[in-house]
Amino acid sequence: MKKQALPFLILQLVILITIWFYYKEITLLGYINVSFIYGAFLLFIGLASYVLSSGFFDLFYSSSRKLMSFKKRGSDMEQMRNPSEIISYNFTFILLLGLEIIICMVIALIVYYQ
Repeated sequence: MKKQALPFLILQLVILITIWFYYKEITLLGYINVSFIYGAFLLFIGLASYVLSSGFFDLFYSSSRKLMSFKKRGSDMEQMRNPSEIISYNFTFILLLGLEIIICMVIALIVYYQ
């Protein structure tokens, strides 16, 4: 819990600084807009990492590599790693951080329209 709280608070501070520089004042609508951008970006990175690490594209990658590299030797093709082997970091941390930011944005959106 403590590992997730510090990056969340730092990201909230970055969001507030971005609002201040972009809008020259801190408003609820500015928070909604900026937090959506940051949250959507983190969710996209987290979901893309999840899809790549799950092995979904491995078959497509290996078959297209074989099709496009018919001039290269077979040993070069076998040395290339699959996309699921490249992703080695913990994507759930980024995914949860983006989800927390989106949840805060939705709460602010509900408050804005009440």
